[in-house]
Amino acid sequence: MKDKKLIIMSLSAILILIIACSAYFFKKPEEKEPENYSKEALQFKEEYESLNDTIRESDGAKYNNVTISKDNPIKYVNCKEALEVLKDETAILYVGANWCPWCRNAVPVLFDVAKERNIKTIYYLNLDNEKDEFKIENGKLVKTKEGTEDYYALLEFLKDDLKDYILTDSNGKKYDTKEKRIYMPFVIAAKNGKVEGTHNGTTSLNEDQTKYSSLTKEQEQELKTKYNDLFNTIYTSGTCDEGCD
Repeated sequence: MKDKKLIIMSLSAILILIIACSAYFFKKPEEKEPENYSKEALQFKEEYESLNDTIRESDGAKYNNVTISKDNPIKYVNCKEALEVLKDETAILYVGANWCPWCRNAVPVLFDVAKERNIKTIYYLNLDNEKDEFKIENGKLVKTKEGTEDYYALLEFLKDDLKDYILTDSNGKKYDTKEKRIYMPFVIAAKNGKVEGTHNGTTSLNEDQTKYSSLTKEQEQELKTKYNDLFNTIYTSGTCDEGCD
């Protein structure tokens, strides 16, 4: 009799265990335990993918689609924090924006290189809220928005690696703002308070391509080589160990 009760109890325990496991493995995806991705990585993914198949208001062109991994290495910084990173850390800083077609082509390649080299962190700076703005009005150059103090400090630090900010009107006349400009995408490698290398843009486009076109496999490989060369300026061992976070 005792043996029979023991068998029944054992079978009941096994049945409960099977039911519990089934409830976990077969529940709907949204009911599963949250995966361990950083909020910043998920935010970056949402920002860039949100523009897939949408139209850019400024010129009516369709954005190029991107797929961003949930475990991307992005860490958001503002101008002040970016300057601190460049002065104090061995690090990669990416300056871009989700609405920039060139950036949308650059980011997946940049992330591939980071993953292959075990780079755990890429700092991300979006200047939309901090940079100044100019326009040409009645033949004159007018500043319509003042940049932040930290923005100008960043320009000063990077001035040797930046291009002059020149505006051109519809007639081809050029206007010099007397400033430097960070043109996106701009990737910076810094070490010991010094900028060791930068890369601006992506690669040269073919005649049948526009800035909204996806890069070819050959162009992706070319850009990948450029990013690897940039990373080599600060990561002499070829990869990044735990101290490079």
